[in-house]
Amino acid sequence: MLSIFKKKPGRPVSINKSRITKKCLDFYINNGIDNKSFNEVIKSAGVSKGSIYRLYGSEDSLQKTVLDEYFHNNMKERLNYMSETTVKEFIMEVASSLITNKAKPCIFWRSRIEKYKLGPNTKRYLTQIEDKVKFSTIDLIKRDFKRKKVKISNENVMELANFLINNLNTLHLLKLNNAPHKLILSFSKTMLKQFR
Repeated sequence: MLSIFKKKPGRPVSINKSRITKKCLDFYINNGIDNKSFNEVIKSAGVSKGSIYRLYGSEDSLQKTVLDEYFHNNMKERLNYMSETTVKEFIMEVASSLITNKAKPCIFWRSRIEKYKLGPNTKRYLTQIEDKVKFSTIDLIKRDFKRKKVKISNENVMELANFLINNLNTLHLLKLNNAPHKLILSFSKTMLKQFR
């Protein structure tokens, strides 16, 4: 009797895509999505280059998968927090988490700055995340002004949203560049002045 279910020769597949994605995410968080070569990322994952290409297809696809993992495990929580807080509380929470090292600098903010170094699929996905962040930021600002019973035009809301997003980016870059805690706190307080 012929066996059509013969095992293929060679080593059994023991590569876990989820585990590799998490290892690459840790690497990007600690080293940046911009500073290291693809070979260094692969080395940190502990698998061969062929395995990475077989699982992800390209560096661009790996970066997109890692950003997706980061968004679903980190950013969604932060966006949900934005829906329950005030602008002041949110800015101070971000600053204090950076100062106390409760949170590492956000890979999203870092990749937003380094966008030109990312592949086309990753850039498209990053734009989708930016849209979600912008929508949540606009909602946060509108609720904050409504709570204060202050009328604000849509144009001013957009300006404040862009201000907040860009300055949150700056806060994360300050942390990445090992700025003194006093500078991070001072910058945060300067941001708060726009929302009095």
